[in-house]
Amino acid sequence: MWKLIVSYILKSHNQYRSLNHNALILLLLSFGMLLIISGCGALDNHFQSSSTQSQMTRSSTSPPPTSQKTYVVGETFKIGDLQYRLNSVRTSNGNANCAKSPKFGNTFLLLDLTIENQGSADAEVRSMIGFQLYDKDGRNQAFSLRAAQAVKCEMDGTITAGGKMRGELGFEVIKEGQTFELAITPNPFSSETALVEIPMN
Repeated sequence: MWKLIVSYILKSHNQYRSLNHNALILLLLSFGMLLIISGCGALDNHFQSSSTQSQMTRSSTSPPPTSQKTYVVGETFKIGDLQYRLNSVRTSNGNANCAKSPKFGNTFLLLDLTIENQGSADAEVRSMIGFQLYDKDGRNQAFSLRAAQAVKCEMDGTITAGGKMRGELGFEVIKEGQTFELAITPNPFSSETALVEIPMN
């Protein structure tokens, strides 16, 4: 009787050990797969991050596209449902309404612009998103809070269907007379862009 009980206990113990061994192998395999999957995800994120950073670097230093027609001051042109006209260009060294004057050697370049919404839906206009100014060497002119404060009327807001908006875009640039190029991209998710030549006297 005792022999039977002992053999049963030994047999159960061996089965339990075999189950534990199998469970341990399964656990290690699962953990290994989890590490591989998360490692691939991290690698993918690294490549995406590197790609995004290189795109951002290129966009800040690359010139605007030149394979399309370049417009001049006073010309009317259309992108999608929006019709644009650059009315005039002026420079300013600040005035009583400005919190600050331009940096030494710089001036404010102020662009008077009219936008007409010829579509059936309202359109949002944001001066910091849809407009980029490039110098003759293709360098993007960074946003300047001082220049934004120098405009007579900001170019930000909603244009109702069939409505118009007139205002100014402000940039701070070096005083040396040169020609700039304004790139207008109403939709940041579209490559449709218009270029306007900006002479600076």
